[in-house]
Amino acid sequence: METAEVNLLVENLELLSGAAAIGGEEIYWELARDAEIGRADQRPVVVLSHGAGGSHAAWYQQVPAIGQHFRVLTWDSRGFGNSTNRTGQLAPTNAANDLVAVLDHLEIFEAHLVGQSMGGWHVSAFLSLFSERVTSVTYADTVGGLWTEDLRRAYKEFREAGGLQGKRALPLVGGHLALWAGDADRDLSHAFLYQALGSFHSPPLDRLSEVLEFTIDHSIFDDLNIPVLFIAGEHDQIFPPAMLHDSANRISRAQFVQIPNAGHSPYFEQPLAWNATLLEFLAATG
Repeated sequence: METAEVNLLVENLELLSGAAAIGGEEIYWELARDAEIGRADQRPVVVLSHGAGGSHAAWYQQVPAIGQHFRVLTWDSRGFGNSTNRTGQLAPTNAANDLVAVLDHLEIFEAHLVGQSMGGWHVSAFLSLFSERVTSVTYADTVGGLWTEDLRRAYKEFREAGGLQGKRALPLVGGHLALWAGDADRDLSHAFLYQALGSFHSPPLDRLSEVLEFTIDHSIFDDLNIPVLFIAGEHDQIFPPAMLHDSANRISRAQFVQIPNAGHSPYFEQPLAWNATLLEFLAATG
């Protein structure tokens, strides 16, 4: 595959970037690794998969922190960020094959998978197709196709209320339904950055139903010795944390952690707590 790679130094991390070609698409990726070790860096890999409207850039508060302990791979799914969507196909199984193409290009066989919101569906699809390449799974504020009746009802109510467009008044600067209402009061500039990060591209949100059609059953984990973590924001309006906790309880030995004072995006709103939660979980996997 032809890729154009760029080397940037971020503190003691070396950031590689490029694009993997698959099925007529170009899938953008970035890999952070130890700058001193370089190609010899064989630490485990953590893959961060963004949510709807996001991109690899959403993880700017995670890459430096997690990169101190792991190689970190971020990527743009089809139609998001720097990745193409010429075929117009957003099915999670396509995303899973796109991610495999990226991993193969980088000669990475297995990885810890983290999926935020929409990215949870991509993680689940990858697990269903390539479970032998999954070290652990983290579902961050996401159903990931693991629907329960309560979660279906809650999401239906959210959509009927206008979805992310919403019907309630929001501040023009720093207001977003994926953030806790108190986030703008806590740090207006940071909340505004959340809005700004989504303004650099026009993701195909009108095709999101294609992603949500993909479902898996909690029983998929019964025969897989794969650690599972659910992280949820205390005030998530899209997928209420109590319902995600119930979903986690349906998987044997799955862990659930609630991040206080955060909405649907605690990785952005409360990065220190979110990062610490993920790193503790990953350390326990050995």
